[in-house]
Amino acid sequence: MAEAVNTAPSSLPAPSPDSSVDLAIERQLFENLQHRVEAFDPTRLPRLSPLAARLSSMNVGEIDSPREFCRLIEHEPMLVARLIGLANSVAFGVPGKHFNTLEQALVRIGLHQSAQICFALLCSQAMGSTITPRWRSALWVHALCTAASANKIARELETCDPNDAYLGGLIYDIGLMALECVQQGTLDAIATTAQGKGRPLRQVEDERAGDARDQLARTLLASWSMPAPIIDAVTRRSLSSMDQDSMPAVLWCADHMARSRDLVEGVYLDEEPPLPLQICTQEGLPDAFFSACSLTPDEAVRIEARVASQVQALRAMASMFAQIH
Repeated sequence: MAEAVNTAPSSLPAPSPDSSVDLAIERQLFENLQHRVEAFDPTRLPRLSPLAARLSSMNVGEIDSPREFCRLIEHEPMLVARLIGLANSVAFGVPGKHFNTLEQALVRIGLHQSAQICFALLCSQAMGSTITPRWRSALWVHALCTAASANKIARELETCDPNDAYLGGLIYDIGLMALECVQQGTLDAIATTAQGKGRPLRQVEDERAGDARDQLARTLLASWSMPAPIIDAVTRRSLSSMDQDSMPAVLWCADHMARSRDLVEGVYLDEEPPLPLQICTQEGLPDAFFSACSLTPDEAVRIEARVASQVQALRAMASMFAQIH
């Protein structure tokens, strides 16, 4: 999750002087969250366009041409407009050239990535306006950095499909987004707790809401007809349950790589980030990273540098995603 480059106080509420009251409120909120998830009616989960399920499981290698893919999505005006806009953005644009049609945009972006971007856009649309603008921005920046990292780690390891890894990275935080649909204020509570205790955001999230997050993500993704291996990879977060270099391990490592201080500072080089830097970034990769994935430190540094070289494009894409609600 990306963060403010300067560490000035953010808009998050300051910890109360009465820490015992804070702890009681915090404990009650997270206990309520688990109860709400366990009692939650799955039919109340956000509905996803049927097109999304098709996009998530399709083999774009079987599509003969961009024109065939155009016919698949041309009745979704939001997708058409966003793909054309993205093709002309800093993420994919070519100086002096303007892409006017969907087919041109698909050629520029590529069919695989276009399908994944369309799926993620439909996920964002399904979540509606439940997620506040600040969190939409932070979550999508992190999702795109995770997706880019997962794709490159998978290519290096050659143990899982890089395209599946990219898709898994895009939706790695879908359970966290869904928690806000079940109980508004959960995201702010996690961030406030992390800031008040001086602990990493992901650590607090895992401890206080991890079970509820993963349970809800499994239910949500199953209701969206996502392939079982993707659901498993996105929701299995315990290192002890992962095989080295497996898809869950690749996504776990990509999530950590996406929190690199250098990478996040690059994303927010010239603007104020939505959340405080100190709770969302890390100085270096944890030792467990190299147990989960059989990369050498030098290989990890090279992958991280390749992702960092794309920060302008990632920011442009995140801005587009954050506007869908």
